[in-house]
Amino acid sequence: MTRADFWCRVVGWLQIAGGLLLAIIVLFLWDFVLSLFMIDSIPPLTFLVWVFVLIMAVPMLLAGLFTVLYANAVEQAQEGLRGQSKALLRIVTALSGLWAAGVVGFAGLTVPPLGLFTILALITTIIAIMGPDWTADLFGRKESTA
Repeated sequence: MTRADFWCRVVGWLQIAGGLLLAIIVLFLWDFVLSLFMIDSIPPLTFLVWVFVLIMAVPMLLAGLFTVLYANAVEQAQEGLRGQSKALLRIVTALSGLWAAGVVGFAGLTVPPLGLFTILALITTIIAIMGPDWTADLFGRKESTA
């Protein structure tokens, strides 16, 4: 593992952890509000809370997952398997990053910008656009010309 695929994995796992943390926080706050008003459950609103969790957490989880998968392609490029564009992986990774950043939406649903997670999602999009070969060379060692 070198620096390029390491940082791709760090970005991916941070997004996955952020998505899980956001889902847990939303569900915890929902339970807290229900217990504050001493209500057992409200089935229609509980369904809407789960929809809200999916809208908020799934884009970050997918962007993180595809970034970790993309790190494998970067690792392969560093090991000498070059020239494979991995077009489908790059497109899906870039679109998931844009969706997580709130730039594009699916069926009108986007995630509101959340600062750090938006930056991580945009980093995902940028590295997907660059391609595995270029990303692998980004943190590569400098060859001496002497």
